[in-house]
Amino acid sequence: MINIPFSYVMRFFYQLTDNYMVSLLLFAVVVKLVLFPIGIKTQKNMVKQATLRPKEMAIRAKYAGRDDQATKQKMQNEVMTLYQNENYNPAAGCWPMIIQLIVVWAIYRIVYGPLTYLCGMSAEWLGMLKTAVMTLLGAESYTGNEIQLLHDISQQGVPAVLEALGNVEGCTAEIVAGIEDILVNNWPNMTVFGGALDLSATPTVALNILLLVPILNLVTTWLSPKLTKKFTYQAPSQAETDASMKMMNWMMPLMIFWMAFNLPAALGVYWIFQNVLGVLQQFILSKMYPYPTFTDEEMKAAVKAVTKGEKGEKAEKKSSSNGGTKSGKQVRSLHHIDDEDYPEQPKPQQKNGKKKQQKNLPAGTAAETETSAEESSAVETSAEVSAAEETPADTDKSGIAPAPLKEDKRH
Repeated sequence: MINIPFSYVMRFFYQLTDNYMVSLLLFAVVVKLVLFPIGIKTQKNMVKQATLRPKEMAIRAKYAGRDDQATKQKMQNEVMTLYQNENYNPAAGCWPMIIQLIVVWAIYRIVYGPLTYLCGMSAEWLGMLKTAVMTLLGAESYTGNEIQLLHDISQQGVPAVLEALGNVEGCTAEIVAGIEDILVNNWPNMTVFGGALDLSATPTVALNILLLVPILNLVTTWLSPKLTKKFTYQAPSQAETDASMKMMNWMMPLMIFWMAFNLPAALGVYWIFQNVLGVLQQFILSKMYPYPTFTDEEMKAAVKAVTKGEKGEKAEKKSSSNGGTKSGKQVRSLHHIDDEDYPEQPKPQQKNGKKKQQKNLPAGTAAETETSAEESSAVETSAEVSAAEETPADTDKSGIAPAPLKEDKRH
């Protein structure tokens, strides 16, 4: 398990300093150093995205003020095409975050379990110790974590706990002796500042030094994203969602503030160290791999490059077949921003004679002239049909009908 090697590091720092708070600080520094290569990978990915900012801004500027779905989809497709052409993968920054979450989960288990990971107590002994403390507290069950267990042991006293252990089922004299050695000789001292601050205690609203833990958590959780943002590249798509993130920027600090009142102070202190070190790490990364800056001339050149590429695409589209989906339906923007994607349909041709007749006519009579011409054509066609019906059928092969017979007047 990943928490085993980290537990040895935490144990080493505690044996070195004999101070749990200093051990937490050194442990947080080591964790940041272990995750630093992942931070470098993420920073390089953001620098790569920052180099594409002029071209991306040029693409987004074309669609400014248009919010219909077809336009948004077209803009997103162009941005993704730009990323592909420049070999940039927006999803490359996801897997480092997953790794960090796995490591952070292991770290919290170590901070939560000082008896297991710091003192090396087995799960069997830990269960017996919880049963003894539960008996002293007169409770039916014990649901507290190991930090809370340390606080309850210090409140009840080690001699009383060892006496209660003798009455626990399955707890032999050897087990009692082993637990006594841990509680007496390897007891994790969680008090600092001469005992003024007990990290195993849970903060309350009382005016004491413990109250500083949730207050500092609130301040650092609120400030750290704002400071980190100054050293982090903000993509255009991220800037558009700043309004929706304002609520989260307030909700997260308030949630951490509430959790700090319900958990042992040791976890709250560790969160404070993580917030401060996180800002420091991002500052160092921004100096190691700075984001590029662009002049007005470079921004204009990027716009020209995007425009030039669009002209080439339009030429290809005109020489290809007409566009559309597989179902034959064409989804077009309400703002006609994508009209160039659909070739113009050929208009019906008119006879040259009709065009010459209508050329010098006023605009108001053009439609009437065209209608009259159609009616005249229909009349001529009808006359030809009638003439064909009246033509005698007994014509010779030359097409000339025989002359009519003269009337016999002898009668």
